[in-house]
Amino acid sequence: MINGFLLNFAFWTRIGILSAFFLFVIPLLSQSKKSTKVNESNFSFRLKGGDIKLSVRNETELKEWDRYASDKTKKILDAYESYLGISFHQASSPIFKTLPSSEKDKIRLVLKDTVFLNGTRVGGYNNVSGELGKELGIFMELGLVPPGYPALLLHELGHYYFTEPSWLSEGIVSYLPYLLSKRGYLKLEADELQSVTEEWNLAETIPKNDPPLSKDFHLSNPSLGPWFYSKSVRTQFILHKELGYEGYKSFLKQVASSSEILNTEQIFKILNQVQRKDWNKILQGWVEPGTYGVYPPTSFMKIQEIEKL
Repeated sequence: MINGFLLNFAFWTRIGILSAFFLFVIPLLSQSKKSTKVNESNFSFRLKGGDIKLSVRNETELKEWDRYASDKTKKILDAYESYLGISFHQASSPIFKTLPSSEKDKIRLVLKDTVFLNGTRVGGYNNVSGELGKELGIFMELGLVPPGYPALLLHELGHYYFTEPSWLSEGIVSYLPYLLSKRGYLKLEADELQSVTEEWNLAETIPKNDPPLSKDFHLSNPSLGPWFYSKSVRTQFILHKELGYEGYKSFLKQVASSSEILNTEQIFKILNQVQRKDWNKILQGWVEPGTYGVYPPTSFMKIQEIEKL
């Protein structure tokens, strides 16, 4: 689906580290007992494009998480396929082309009490492509994804469909589980849905240094990481409001089915194909440089505003 995908995929694996940091708003579970026994469970399920293998390596004592994670993985991928009309196999084929044949159509989840990358505790990271080391998978700390709080897991799995540009993909994969739940594509319990909205961190303080999302400032200035994610997901609320439900859905389909790595300019072209508007003005301050215009930076900072979309 995407040419030169390896470079693209490496980019958002690094973003996954910041996603995990952002999700520390979820209360950590008590982990006074550490397990040294590694438990690996294997599951398989059928999607529209064929079978998927899921490997769950659980290094914690909460062994019931394996079945919970398998259930949520199946449900979110089913929801993406139904909503977008694009199979998981089609969306993820560029990823698996870069990996050994033994990894074909396999998802790896690794649950730990603590997650380190190059000696630094990061909470979680995504190394599905192998760019961050030989060990493949989505790595997460139990305290970030306990049963009832699947937001980080749902977020990372969404990146099989949405990758670039990061300001767009990070907003989409944070917002879509909520939208899919509200539209009946994805069943989430009340606590699970709350974990998704907590990930947005809508009340994040607006920093004095507030560059546009197109500058990918979360990489050059990690301290602004939480603001980047808050700003990117709220940009999706703006697009949804401006396009309407069907227009927004059409926009997402075109992005997910693109045959090339998309940049910000191309995203604006797709927006104009769906609905011709002055998108530069609408997204000024958000994505484009300049002062905020149509939507001030305090837009969509309350869940009540999103519920009206």
